[in-house]
Amino acid sequence: MTQTSAQNGEVLNYGTHLLLLLNGVERRDALDDPRRLCDFLANLVDRIGMRILDGPRSATENADPEKYGHSAVIILYESHAAVHTYPMRGSLFLDVFSCKPFDEGKVAGVCREVFGAFDIAERLVLNRGVHWNGTADESVQTWVTTRGKGI
Repeated sequence: MTQTSAQNGEVLNYGTHLLLLLNGVERRDALDDPRRLCDFLANLVDRIGMRILDGPRSATENADPEKYGHSAVIILYESHAAVHTYPMRGSLFLDVFSCKPFDEGKVAGVCREVFGAFDIAERLVLNRGVHWNGTADESVQTWVTTRGKGI
């Protein structure tokens, strides 16, 4: 839910945070290649209009097969993006956070180009920083004072 100012309808949140879990990834080889994951992140952020501040960087988790995988992160002037893969499961988690608006459809399109077909098992979009200039308690109190009469 996006919070807006009562005076002018201006959005008060800092930015959008997109979190995806993709299952049934067709191109598992793409999940198991740290260089390809770094290229994926660099291409993704370019396509959604972000600028790279640092990275991308990757690391590998050499655990049991269920947890084996790779993580890659890229730091943006606008915030960050990260991917965590599980090649044996055919799954990945993707996290894109930005103070600049971006097109979620472009994110899905870049994912399809790199990873082939997949199922979106989880999708969460958060408006982050809604309480940038205060706290949740202060916002609730304001709501109760201005709209919550009779509760």
